[in-house]
Order: sequence, then structure tokens, then C-alpha cells
Amino acid sequence: MSVPALLPLALLGPALLAASGRDSVPAAFYNQPGANSAMRTAELERCRVIVTAPMSTADQKALTPPIEPDPLPRAALPSPSIDTCMVMRGWRVYALSLRERKALARLSPKARARALDGLTAARHPSRGRLIRDGTGLRLRDPAVR
Repeated sequence: MSVPALLPLALLGPALLAASGRDSVPAAFYNQPGANSAMRTAELERCRVIVTAPMSTADQKALTPPIEPDPLPRAALPSPSIDTCMVMRGWRVYALSLRERKALARLSPKARARALDGLTAARHPSRGRLIRDGTGLRLRDPAVR
């Protein structure tokens, strides 16, 4: 078995992002008015944990396995996505056109990061087309009162 196969999922995600190029422009972005990149990153991590249903927590603390197996094979169960989780948590998903992606790609890495952060936080993003709206049903964090 190779070393990458042994790496926990939490380490593989950033490694894959680095391999794909940090300066690439995403085809879509998450938006929530007033949010910042740290909030988006935290929510994405939370949704990754929710969707992948690991047998350990995000900080690698072991959890006990389920007492009873799933009643259906995993392949037969509906597959939740990170996008669905983010939308359920109040985020909107916007798609960038090829023209918008090319325009962002021409910016310096710092300017591109600022532009993408601005799109994340904007009430009405200046770029992109809304493809999933997070204003409907929302999951509430029980810790927030």
C-alpha cells in the first residue's frame, strides 16, 4: 500500500488542492453576505465531515463504529454532497462563466484572492450566476442561540 493511501482524508484534501494549482480559478463559488474566507473554509470543513461520515472527528479523535450496520448498502443510499450541505447551511452557489474565469485568471494571485473573497461576502455578487440558493430550509447550529 502506498503512503498516499495511508494519509487521512483531512490531509488529502489540501494536498489535492495544492496539486491542482493554488492559482486556478474555481468554476463556482460559495456566497453568504458578510462571510469571509475563514468562515467559508470552516463551513466547508464541517460539510466535508458531515458528508463523508468519517469514523473520526475533524481533529482525528477516534469515534466508536456504529452498533448496527446500515440497513442498505452504501451504494443504495442517497449520496449527499458538500454543495447540498453548504446550501442547507445558508450558503448560495454561483457559477462563473468562462469569460469571468479568464478575467479572474489574469489577475495577480493576491488580487484574485481579494476578488474571490469579495464575491464570497457580497450581498449581490458582481460576477457569477446563481445556481443554488441557500435562503430556503436552513440547518441551525444548536450551539448558537
